[in-house]
Amino acid sequence: MDTTIFKRFSIFFCFLLFTSIAQAKYADINGTRMYYDVSGWGTPVVMLHGGYADSDMWDIESFLLSFKYKVIRLDSRGHGRTSDTNAPITYEQMADDTLALLDKLNISRAHFVGWSDGAVIASHIAATEPARVNQLVLIGAAYQSDAYIPLFSWLMNDQALFNGFIDATFGQKYQNTSPTPDYWPIFRDKLYNLWQTPCYFANATPEQCLESLQSISAPTLVVAGELEIVDVSHTQAVAAAIPGAELKIVPLAGHFMPIARPFLTTDIIKKFLNN
Repeated sequence: MDTTIFKRFSIFFCFLLFTSIAQAKYADINGTRMYYDVSGWGTPVVMLHGGYADSDMWDIESFLLSFKYKVIRLDSRGHGRTSDTNAPITYEQMADDTLALLDKLNISRAHFVGWSDGAVIASHIAATEPARVNQLVLIGAAYQSDAYIPLFSWLMNDQALFNGFIDATFGQKYQNTSPTPDYWPIFRDKLYNLWQTPCYFANATPEQCLESLQSISAPTLVVAGELEIVDVSHTQAVAAAIPGAELKIVPLAGHFMPIARPFLTTDIIKKFLNN
């Protein structure tokens, strides 16, 4: 058998084995039925997905990281297979949900990797519960409603247009995955309202929005694509606010880099955690 074909077959077989081992599990967390899975062995790595997405976005990264780390993936409240409550969705609540799940799993400390909303959740945890975080990787993070490039801001300012965009990009996946597919419009509007918040840290003004990041003590890597929907000046300000943080701008990559370029994303994560 050709060596290249054999290698590809081996990777595919291992991936199938990984997906069979990482079986779906649920936990009762703060009024929700939270979906999660655990795979691999070693130091725990918590993978936090972005808004409107779910933990499936990390399939490739989780598989590759599981050879060295114990990978924990979860669907945040209202997302994917996790149920919601009548309360608004907030970053503080999702951070609390994440820690409550880790408590159930007897995981006191872990690396955290977050993309987009997941990065905001991870940094909330790192800022308020520093003893829980080893190292922190923040990908495509935005912390306030005016942090985006003009084109995405224009989209955000027209809710009907925004709804059409989100329905087309995330709606079908949600309806195929969620146990309550008819809940989609309610969930979609909850996140839209969350993204309209002037600052994603509660009780902080836009002018002081990034001050909470100064409380992060974990070694941190801030990552953004060169073609981000988040304005580069905001990404630079985020990295500057976190003591000792490294900043990596990835050429020819956009906001959806973890989904579109999972092998590159994994390489970036592994190199930082290994150091």
